[in-house]
Amino acid sequence: MFNPKFLSADQTVIAVDVDDNQTLVLEQGISPGYNAALQGSYGSVAPYVPAVGDGADIPDVVVSRLQAKAALLQMGLLDQVEALMAGMDLMSRLAWTEAVEFRRSSPILNSLAPYLSWPDATALTAADLDDLFSLAKTIEV
Repeated sequence: MFNPKFLSADQTVIAVDVDDNQTLVLEQGISPGYNAALQGSYGSVAPYVPAVGDGADIPDVVVSRLQAKAALLQMGLLDQVEALMAGMDLMSRLAWTEAVEFRRSSPILNSLAPYLSWPDATALTAADLDDLFSLAKTIEV
C-alpha cells in the first residue's frame, strides 16, 4: 500500500492506494488500518486538498438508496460509480450496497466525487453533486 492522503478536512478519512487499480478508503473509528495509516505505516499522509467548491456549508440533503441510484442512472453516471466502488475497500463497498440512505454532507461521498466525470469527460463539481441530490429528491418511491 502506498500514496496515503487525507480525503477530508477534519482528517477522519484517508485514501491509500493498494495497487494501480484499487484504492482503500479508511475512516477513523470504523476502518481497520486507519491508525496504521495515520502513524505512517504506508508513508506520510498527504494533506487534504479541497476540491473546487468544497466547503463546510455542504447541505445535508438525504435521499434513499433507490433515489440516489435512479438519479445516477438518469444522468449516465451509475455504471461509472459502480465501477469505482468495485475498486474500493470492503467497508466502502458494503456502505454502497447496504446503505439505506445517502447524505450530501457525507465526507466519503464528497471525497470520492472528484474521481467521477460526466459522459463528456468533464469533472463533477460540488454544484453538480447538489443538482444530483436535488434530482434524486424528486424521484418518487
